[in-house]
Amino acid sequence: MSVSLFKRSKPLAAPVPGAVYQRVIFNTVETARVLAVTQDGFPLPHVRYVARNDVVDGPDPHGLRRDKGAVRTLTVDSFTRLFGSPRAG
Repeated sequence: MSVSLFKRSKPLAAPVPGAVYQRVIFNTVETARVLAVTQDGFPLPHVRYVARNDVVDGPDPHGLRRDKGAVRTLTVDSFTRLFGSPRAG
């Protein structure tokens, strides 16, 4: 009989274009807006997203400055581990 010391969590839904995710890093909020989920040129599906950081880009409480931030690419798995579920609202 084997015993696992790790708790398995439910798999998160794949990111969808337009969804907004947030995470807190070192007392600052990083916001990610998904631009696209694609497999173009990659063997695995990837997420292209715009990342904003309140410290670097300035606070944006209403989400009006969507064009500000850096465009980044991560695998779907890495993105969901980093950001989790989309922000409600």
